[in-house]
This record gives sequence, structure tokens and C-alpha cells, in this order.
Amino acid sequence: MEYRVYRYRWAIVGAFWFVMFAFGANWFALAPMLGVFETQFNVQAWESNLLISLIGMFVILLAWPAGSLIDKNGPKSSISIGAFFMMAGFGLRPFLLDSFPKLLLSSVIAGIGLAWILVALAPQMLRWFPKKGASLAVGIASSGLFIGFGTGALFMPLLVPASVQTTSDMFNGFLIFGILAIVAFFSWIGIAKDHPPQSPEKNREVEKMKFHEGMKHVFDSKNAYVYPIIGFFIVGMTLVITAFLNRLYSGKEGGYIAGLLLYGCAIGAFAAPFLLKRVGIRRVTISAVVGAIIFWFIIILAYYSYGALSSLSLLFIISMAFLFGFCLEASWPLALYCQETEEGVSEANMGIAASLYISISNIGAAVLPVLFPLLLKTNLLNFIAILGGLIFCVALWAVVKRK
Repeated sequence: MEYRVYRYRWAIVGAFWFVMFAFGANWFALAPMLGVFETQFNVQAWESNLLISLIGMFVILLAWPAGSLIDKNGPKSSISIGAFFMMAGFGLRPFLLDSFPKLLLSSVIAGIGLAWILVALAPQMLRWFPKKGASLAVGIASSGLFIGFGTGALFMPLLVPASVQTTSDMFNGFLIFGILAIVAFFSWIGIAKDHPPQSPEKNREVEKMKFHEGMKHVFDSKNAYVYPIIGFFIVGMTLVITAFLNRLYSGKEGGYIAGLLLYGCAIGAFAAPFLLKRVGIRRVTISAVVGAIIFWFIIILAYYSYGALSSLSLLFIISMAFLFGFCLEASWPLALYCQETEEGVSEANMGIAASLYISISNIGAAVLPVLFPLLLKTNLLNFIAILGGLIFCVALWAVVKRK
């Protein structure tokens, strides 16, 4: 046999998926409520977007220590740290709704945990799966985050009064999501194991590397310069688009549109590894991003074509948003998987490689949601800027060359 198969690996995938789902649901439960926050606390759009982008900002700072911890002690400890901060930040949030600084504090606490979870994604899967089969596990686990995004964006408007006016009306909704984070933390602690009895790869020897040596080997491949930039645009634009659509279509309609877009992201992240084995990385990724461009064009035309939304036009926009999300997010887990399986990356430095990709990706999450409302004052400019980012992603995938 080329590698040993452990059935318990699927329990690991499931437990990690649930942690990712709980984080994503709590994170994007904020998105439909941004307009209420702006009114209640008298803040501008870029300030309310900080509630979302701050969570990604801390990944930039903490991805590197998380990567070092993973390479020294394994990914389980990193995920446990992240899940604890997730539980603390989101568990406290329902009780911090009376002021904008307190809400920011809850995002900061939760954001501290995100780096420790995301950086461990690929290393944890590669501990239990051989390299050739790990892309599926990475895709499944990462889909939990995007399914969580969709669940938060879709269900939060349904958990608050129809005419929500103040932040106190949101208590029960945020409490339900906070309990979800608590359950996810204890589920991970009870189920997770760092690695199987033997490595899934046959006769694989692991050498210890210092940080600078590990980083040097990461850049043995020129592709290592490209993948993080792809992650930057995909993650950043996902947050930008979600907030933007919730402003274009307020209330439950915006929640439905943004929520189904994010469910599309989840299915795209899940499906992409299956397609990878059949048609190759370049065809899958370039086709997916080109598809996103096409569906974004349709969303633009639909917005300017319809006046008040009817049931039929809402259904059409939701369908296009779902397909757009499917195409948009398909290449994010593939870029992470490729980063971890490039020349120069081994079990000794895969934590460092993951931290590079995750930290740059979340610079996009931290920066773009703030820059867009600051610099782009009209809907048309936002549409065009998002389109430009998608075109640039196609160009980036076009220069990737894998053996």
C-alpha cells in the first residue's frame, strides 16, 4: 500500500469542519446588521465594516506564530487555541451590544482565534491524508467556513424582529450563534487527535527546520509568490461583496442574496477538488474565475434592470449570486492546497507555508472592506472595482505553472 488509511480521519475532518462552520456563521451574522449598527451608533459605512474586517486583520499578525507552533507541536494545539478565542469572543458578543467599542472588542477577541484555526487547515488534513488525496479533505474542511458564512448572513435576519431598530433586538440571534461557538470548541477538544499512529505517507521522514530556513524552502517555487496574492483578492472580495450586496438589497432580501452567494462559495470550495483530479489545476481555476466574471456581469445588469424586487426577480438574482459564489470561491482552497504541496514544502515547514498564504489572504479581508467604501462612493464604481479584481485573479492563475 502507498499509504495507511485511518477511518478516524473523517472524524477529524468533521470536527474541524464544525469549528470552521461555527466561526464563519458567527463572523457573517454581523453582515446583515451593519446598517442598524451605523444608525444606532452613528458611524459611517467603513467604520461598521471594521466589525467584520478586524477579525481578518488579526490573522495578519498571528498567522506566523501559529505556523511556527504547528511545525513544532502539531496543528491540534493551534486549532484548540483558536477555537477557545472564538468561543470567548462570540460567546461574549450578545452581552456587548450596547456600544460600538464593545462590539469591536468582541471582534478583536474572536479575531485572535482565526489565525490559529485557518493556518492549521492544510497541515491538519495532511497529517491524516496523503498529499495526493488531501485536496478533497482541504476542500471539505474549508467549505465549513463558507457554509457558516451563508448561514450567518441568511439566518441572522430571520432571528431578529422584522422591523429591527436597535441592537438590543439582536440579543437572541447573536446568543444562538454564540452557543454554536461554545459547542464547536468542546466538540473539537473531545474529538481531535493531532496525528494517526503512523504517517499516511509511506516511510516519510520529518526534519525540523528553523523559521527562516523553512520560509526559504517555501520560495523554492516561483508559484509561492502567486498563491497568496490570489488568496488576498478572493478573501477580500468575498467580504466586500457580502457587505455590498447587503447594502444594495436591505433587510431579508439582502440576507437571502448574500446568504445564498456564500452557500455557493461553500459548494464551490467542496466541488473544486473533485474537478482538480479530472481536468487539472489551471483549467479548473481559470474556468471558475471566468465563470465568476460572467455571473458578476449578470448581477450588474440585473441590478440596473429591475426596480422594486418582485418574487421572480429576487429568485433570479439569488440564483445568479449562488452561481457567482460557486465560481468565486472554488480556487481559494485549491490555492492553499497548491501552496502546501509545492516544491520545497514538507511536513517540517508546511505550517510556515500555510501562514504565508493565510496571512496575505487576510490582509485582503482586513483592507479591502474598509478601502472600498472609503474610496468608491457609487455602486457603479464598486461593481467595476470588483470586476477588475476578478480579471486580475484570472491573470494570476494564468502564470501558475505546476509540474
